[in-house]
Amino acid sequence: MKRYFPGVAAGLAVLVSPLVSLGDEVDRVLRSLNEGANVKGSEEIKSYPVLLRAYLTLDEPPREVGEEFNHTTIHPGMTEWGEVSGWAESNPEMARAILECETKTMFGLPYGAEQVEREFREAGLVADIGAGGSLRDNQFRYLEAIETICAYATAESYRLLEAGRIQEGLDLAVATVFVGRQCCDRDFLVEELHCIATLAELLGNLRDMFYVYQDEITTQQYFDIANKKLPFLRPDRSRLFMPEGDRVVSEALIGEVFGPRGEADRERFASTFAAIQSRDAPLTRFGAARRWRLIAEVHASDEASHERLQLVYDDWWRRWRVEEYDEILAISTQFERTNPIRYAAVIYSMQNIEELFEVRNELMAAVYGTAMAAGLCGYHNQFGTYPRDSDMTYAMFVRKSLDRDPFDLQFLPFKYYLTDERTAIDTLSGRLWLEAGTGVLYSRGQDNMDDRAKEHTDDGARGDIVIWPPIKALLREQDLIY
Repeated sequence: MKRYFPGVAAGLAVLVSPLVSLGDEVDRVLRSLNEGANVKGSEEIKSYPVLLRAYLTLDEPPREVGEEFNHTTIHPGMTEWGEVSGWAESNPEMARAILECETKTMFGLPYGAEQVEREFREAGLVADIGAGGSLRDNQFRYLEAIETICAYATAESYRLLEAGRIQEGLDLAVATVFVGRQCCDRDFLVEELHCIATLAELLGNLRDMFYVYQDEITTQQYFDIANKKLPFLRPDRSRLFMPEGDRVVSEALIGEVFGPRGEADRERFASTFAAIQSRDAPLTRFGAARRWRLIAEVHASDEASHERLQLVYDDWWRRWRVEEYDEILAISTQFERTNPIRYAAVIYSMQNIEELFEVRNELMAAVYGTAMAAGLCGYHNQFGTYPRDSDMTYAMFVRKSLDRDPFDLQFLPFKYYLTDERTAIDTLSGRLWLEAGTGVLYSRGQDNMDDRAKEHTDDGARGDIVIWPPIKALLREQDLIY
């Protein structure tokens, strides 16, 4: 799955948001956002105060958390493992905070720097909508803290497992997954993309732990994770929310470029949208401004533009809730059908969330697939071999309802087979080899084709998504990554 780092997320928000006036409009947007179901609630049900206070006491990690050092690269075989495990061991309060937050209802961080506690604001742990009074500048700096917390949790989980404290290590890894799930219900696309990618990676780490410590994890422990924990992540349509914050901001932005009678204002169009269009090529701004003045002359009214925005989001909402094989998904979206000239202000002021539909499927595959992997491991521990068919794991090791491939047009079970000879899987990092007798669980992926797991990519845009055995663990085991 593509990784969405906080700096990139903030940049996307700036790119698509035109300039608005200071003061009242920003306050109105913030009030609307903070009245939403993903923010409003008592402090007792929110995890952000507990997590971020623990983060503020966390020692500096051995390396700066980023592309080269994060929860996807930390493992006991890494060169700096001694330093990393020492850092994890010396910060037990962070682990306690994660465990405490496992059963919280939401992350719940308010939007707006002035809406959070002073200690968080001063540390930059904010989701700052309208930074400096302009809705063109939206920053989600708290995501950097989430990355560091996940890096810590990964290191501490592995440290506990290495020390033979298996239940404690699994408990922390699973609690981190649930905290990650809370963060997925944020209101902006850049937040949701980032957090869904992070959660899928945390589930990948959990499968790595299943593989590396398979002989030390008991059948009962696998059963508990598969049946009593992972089913309650609920990444399905009724529980994983579609982000609505971008719509609220877009409504405000559209209103700023129209005159008092609802007509497109030529100069506001030019100054607002030319700045966006030429952001990465300033010398083109003059030509862009002239183009936007011409667009303003034929643009739909303020009322019609808001109606089009609502129509686009209503269409997305219906698609978000229907099953994968619903006929509506074969019809072009309202966003695709929106005239790019007549409704240019709508197109340029909003985020296209259609990428999120595929990303959500990747998350469902990760959640359901990790539960199935736990069931396969439980079967292997019980009988000393993998099952011939995955349905042999139902009831005794995993819930049948979790064996569902979200990339299958009929939501049928994941594909599975037992290797009867040495078998190759091609990956972007090189060719892997599986020994005979290995159970292989995989999803069709985005191309919806069954390629018998001959090739793996993280999203299945080419080949399949191999869930078990975990690709990352195999790559390390076979010295293809470190």
